Amino acid sequence: MDVKEQKSNGIIYFTKHIGSILSFNEEFVICVIPSHEYGITPSGIRTIAKNLCHFPIIDGTSVIKRIKEMQKKTSGGIRNRNTEIESLGMENENIVKGKQVLLLDDVTTSGTSLYAGKAILEKAGAKLVVLYALAITESEE
Repeated sequence: MDVKEQKSNGIIYFTKHIGSILSFNEEFVICVIPSHEYGITPSGIRTIAKNLCHFPIIDGTSVIKRIKEMQKKTSGGIRNRNTEIESLGMENENIVKGKQVLLLDDVTTSGTSLYAGKAILEKAGAKLVVLYALAITESEE
């Protein structure tokens, strides 16, 4: 919850954790799944990603944006990949074209958002998309 609430302890912890498992010897792009709100809004996961972007890692935190606001999935929002894809847009697609991409999300339950993000990144020409969620919740279904 510290990451979702943009608290420094969670952001520092996960920046160090993810940084310890990444290779900083090879170029790749870090992208994030945006919040349910329209546009590109500040978030803990975006801050973590930005903290990790040091040469040769490319900052792609603003590549995926929300073009249609979605109801929070934790509040009964739809978990449908096509609906999720339709709610996402891209800016500066050339950042990911032909590149390896690490796609981060703070919390996942079904993977719907991550797989939708992967689909639009691949459509934009990403060579490889690796998915990483900080936490997973149990489905209430």
